[in-house]
Amino acid sequence: MSRLAVMAHYDVAGELRPHVRGQVEALAASVDTLLVCTTASLQDSARAWLAERAVLVERANYGYDFFSYKVGLDAAGDLTAYDEVVVCNDTYVFALDSYEPVFTEMATRPCDFWGLTGAERVAPHIQSFFIAFRPWVVGSRAFTTFWEEMEPISKRRQVIRRYEVGMSRRLYEAGFVSDTYFVETPEDRRIARERMRWWAAHRSHFPRTRAEVREWRERANEPWNPARSLADRVLDDARLPYVKIDTLRYDPYNLDAKRLLELCERRYPQRFEGVREFLEETAQYYPLRDTERLLPTPLALEPLFPRVRYSDAR
Repeated sequence: MSRLAVMAHYDVAGELRPHVRGQVEALAASVDTLLVCTTASLQDSARAWLAERAVLVERANYGYDFFSYKVGLDAAGDLTAYDEVVVCNDTYVFALDSYEPVFTEMATRPCDFWGLTGAERVAPHIQSFFIAFRPWVVGSRAFTTFWEEMEPISKRRQVIRRYEVGMSRRLYEAGFVSDTYFVETPEDRRIARERMRWWAAHRSHFPRTRAEVREWRERANEPWNPARSLADRVLDDARLPYVKIDTLRYDPYNLDAKRLLELCERRYPQRFEGVREFLEETAQYYPLRDTERLLPTPLALEPLFPRVRYSDAR
């Protein structure tokens, strides 16, 4: 089976961090053609390293990763020449040494396009940091018009709604079916819901009126984002085979990101090499976003929303 992967890359210092190099190598070993589309001002050493392992496309820094996907897909030429086309980015640490276990498993699934995980927030969709498309999807009018009509957008929320959610919606409307590598268990869903309750409690002041209580309940019952709320499942033999950098940076679901990173470094030392240094070196460029700001819960309620505890056995 022939595969094309288009990977979007950006680094504020123009570098290729160890975890990004690991992802490039894992992808290059698992696909026939790897195209890296970067919006970074690459250092010469990074450019040379990439050029040995991938087709390198450099472009100006606008339009977020989706526009890098578009530029990369356009540069790749005839997409229907491949049995599978993948778009992905560098916003996560991949825990496995190769993508082969993922591709092998998903080859058995009767779906038209798939991802590592899906989400239902805003609307059901495949999370866009890794999506694979079967050839009949790539050759469809729904797929081609989606990319032809794409324009660069400067606001992150608009990109998520119009392109991440919008692409899945466009394909669903065309009759295509999706699937995900990570399959939630009942226990996963129970834990994710508890973490959503914690998240909701820290998104607003302690509710005192009926309207505030209603708002809290609505927040608590929103769909969760498994990439964030269940990130510690990477420790279950990489059942969820990645950790998002933003999860380690912001820890929005109170997963104890510091401890999670320590355990990931212990379990997957080669894959998580340099991640800690990357977070420290780039912290000044990624201040806490408004969507990540949490409010303290009254001490009397803290037992209802405990911090995650990891055992050394994991």
